[in-house]
Amino acid sequence: MALLPHSSGMTTATDHPSPPPRPRWYTHSYDGPGLYQLVALCAPRLPRVFRFGCARILADLYRRRMPKEYAAAQRNLAHVLPTADPTTIAQVARSLFRHFAYYFADLLSLNRQPLPIQQRYLHCIHNFARVQPLLESSQGFVVATAHLGNWELAGRLLSPYGKTVHVVIAPEQYAAVQRLLREEHRPPSLRFVSNADTGGFVQLLMALRRGDIVAVQVDRATGHRSDVLVNFFGRPASLPVGPFMLARAARVPVFPCFCIMRPDRRYEIHVGEAITVERDGEAAALQQMAHVLEQYIALAPDQWFNFYDVWDTTNAAC
Repeated sequence: MALLPHSSGMTTATDHPSPPPRPRWYTHSYDGPGLYQLVALCAPRLPRVFRFGCARILADLYRRRMPKEYAAAQRNLAHVLPTADPTTIAQVARSLFRHFAYYFADLLSLNRQPLPIQQRYLHCIHNFARVQPLLESSQGFVVATAHLGNWELAGRLLSPYGKTVHVVIAPEQYAAVQRLLREEHRPPSLRFVSNADTGGFVQLLMALRRGDIVAVQVDRATGHRSDVLVNFFGRPASLPVGPFMLARAARVPVFPCFCIMRPDRRYEIHVGEAITVERDGEAAALQQMAHVLEQYIALAPDQWFNFYDVWDTTNAAC
């Protein structure tokens, strides 16, 4: 099971050559095409309640076989829930593995279904009025999200509004996984852009100026020089400022957006207040976004899928 399948960020056209590659802590021995293909074959054939039952069993199995990731998840949760005792932290970490397995099952089944079926599992969109005028206009904007809940489903649900949605991703380790996740069952108005593309910044800038949407995750350092230390849950953490440099260059707002699973296994999309990036204010906008992340991660800490130590700044870019 690929616990961290797609980290997002971007370099800019003015970046210097990147430092040596960082350890790819979002891959591991189970991150291969065989498991993806097996789940993609079996999951759509099962009712969702049975898919989730199987996912829960597999989550508990993988958690026991991945002690380093389980320990890292507990360290992260200790920052998010500073008053929680170790027993509570361990319980939330177990729930985290299970929620990721539910997400993984939906990724290879629900996320690949036609839009009307996906909409059945959407409970509501909170504060949709914040983005509706832009969706109905010719102006583009940036959607800043995180590895929180079913972020990819949110991008697919945005695709019918007449704008092309460009989702920034890191390249998958295996080409077969890349094709399975990104190309199969992809609506025409949804595009995936690798954050490793040298011309990616210019490509996304032009897309925003055409009135498109760019969606990017901002809760994980990329290893590029655009990573910046911010205050995150009371401690310094390295997060990417690239999305805010892009928004500033395109003169468009940034909207925080998160797709969180409810106890009834349906989803809620939360749209935060727009973040305006002022001149030379990219780092300040990133810090503002970090505070927004704190609020929404606290709503569902067992759906924040980072299985490495987010606060280990020794991996930060130079």
